[in-house]
Amino acid sequence: MKRMNKIMSLVMVGIMAFSLTACSSKKDDQVAEDIKDVAVSEIQTAVQEAYGDSYLPSMDYDAEALESIFGVKEDWCEEYIAQGPMMSAHVDTFVAIKAKEENVQEVVDALNSHRDYLINDSMQYPVNQVKIQASRVEQIGNYVFFILLGEIPMEVEEQGDEAILEAAKEQVQIAVDAINGVLTK
Repeated sequence: MKRMNKIMSLVMVGIMAFSLTACSSKKDDQVAEDIKDVAVSEIQTAVQEAYGDSYLPSMDYDAEALESIFGVKEDWCEEYIAQGPMMSAHVDTFVAIKAKEENVQEVVDALNSHRDYLINDSMQYPVNQVKIQASRVEQIGNYVFFILLGEIPMEVEEQGDEAILEAAKEQVQIAVDAINGVLTK
């Protein structure tokens, strides 16, 4: 009898696990259905407008730079916009990629590797080091973004690294909100 109860318990756990997996798949499909199909230029425009004069990326990266700087191959992308600073004193960067469905994870991994490099191995001005820590890689469906944007007010810089990090995270959130405003129905 005890053995039968154990078997029934295991069967019930398996059924529950299967049900949860099935529900999460439906949820993921529903989320994918709630994403608009838009040009990355529309997303970039919304992000740039959200920042106004504080949007500092001023140089477009071509396919060669996309691969050499970010590790993203052009053939992984349906389309992309990648922009960064002309001046080395700035780090503000925005990358918006509509990845081919079969390459979404490669794009996410490449952008995360780029972010890890910036945080752990690149030489930066002190305020930029903290700002880089607030950068984010965001994925919404097959759209993938690298966001390192925003202006840190001088008075915040004087309050130290924790205040800069908080302000930088709030600045990055501006882009995330703008992206969601364009992509979600």
